[in-house]
Amino acid sequence: MLKRKLGLLVAATVIVGMFTSCVNVIKSGDGNGESNTPQNDTPASDTVTIDYTDYTTEGYSVMVKNDSSSNVVCFQNTPSEGNLISGVKAGAKVGLKKNSLFNNSHDFVLFVVKESDYLANKDNLAALKSNPFAMLYAYYNADSSADANMVYTISQYMGGQYYILINNSTKYNVELRENGLYGDSLAYAGAYTTQTKINMVEGNYEIFPVFRKYSNKIGEIITSYPKYTVDGVDYPVFYTFSLDQGTTAQEFNTAKWFNGDLFSASETPSAAYVSIHNGNSGTGVSLYQGANAPASVTSTGGKTINGGKTLVFEVPMQQLGKVKYSTSAVCSGWRIGTSMKDVDVDTVTLEAGKIYYLEVTGTTYVNIGTEWVKDTTDNTKLKAEVIDYEDE
Repeated sequence: MLKRKLGLLVAATVIVGMFTSCVNVIKSGDGNGESNTPQNDTPASDTVTIDYTDYTTEGYSVMVKNDSSSNVVCFQNTPSEGNLISGVKAGAKVGLKKNSLFNNSHDFVLFVVKESDYLANKDNLAALKSNPFAMLYAYYNADSSADANMVYTISQYMGGQYYILINNSTKYNVELRENGLYGDSLAYAGAYTTQTKINMVEGNYEIFPVFRKYSNKIGEIITSYPKYTVDGVDYPVFYTFSLDQGTTAQEFNTAKWFNGDLFSASETPSAAYVSIHNGNSGTGVSLYQGANAPASVTSTGGKTINGGKTLVFEVPMQQLGKVKYSTSAVCSGWRIGTSMKDVDVDTVTLEAGKIYYLEVTGTTYVNIGTEWVKDTTDNTKLKAEVIDYEDE
């Protein structure tokens, strides 16, 4: 468990018209990272405007929650004027601007910089490429049939005087997550990248590296992890360390996960996947993975499966003890339906690294039904296909 003394988070919001807007005119010469709005309404020649508008009601690209104590500016993939999205105040949760960068569904890196760094380099944004405040692997979903349910969180542990350094010479995108395979992402490094530096606050950390990739084959972001094997038992790679005055940095060389004596040369799947096709022409439906569970959300932001549509959902593996994870999941208590009516789904066991298929039947919400798709050569088994991380 991470233990921190966090400073007070301050967020400023200005109500403009019928939506929340916060467009700050900031003196570029201040150099202190604080927002300063001039007394007059006309920006001076030495000022720059940062758009902190919450575009939730206007139509937004992705939702971002800033748990850090710093105001930040967000870009798509790399910092440049053409890749600029909008900003997020410290402590705020906003929908980022939906500009010309977001015409089609796609995965991208949410490249985040501090307000003060943006102001100091506003005439040379490329210089910020080596100085991200945070990097998050994100997905923009342009499909109107999918609800916008994903929230990308900038961790409260970002922005200190210490740092994590990632040298990723592998072909995999890497996230470093806290306290487990399904924990919050603290750092991201794309394939074949070096010297990715993320500043962190003082404290104790337990980090689990995972691989992330959007699969065009199944339309879902798939996750796997490096492992090591002891006495025939597989364990995910993880690191425990502290950042403080005695240890100011922690470096990760991803090649070690593939070339070391203990580490596997292949990634290990961390989930199973279920492809649900809604053949009920009269209603959209949602999946509930448990008796009291909320509606499940795909990694790309989908929740409601409209009639005639298909969504793919991740089924996480159960954590066994501190660092071991199961290789299959018993799916009991699942339900599919609407707020008016839902029905039980037959209990099955799903293996990590495979995709299974579930068909929703009926003509209205009154007669919703479900049926697992069976193997064509053996109808006592479920149809299952192996998810290959190498597939495009």
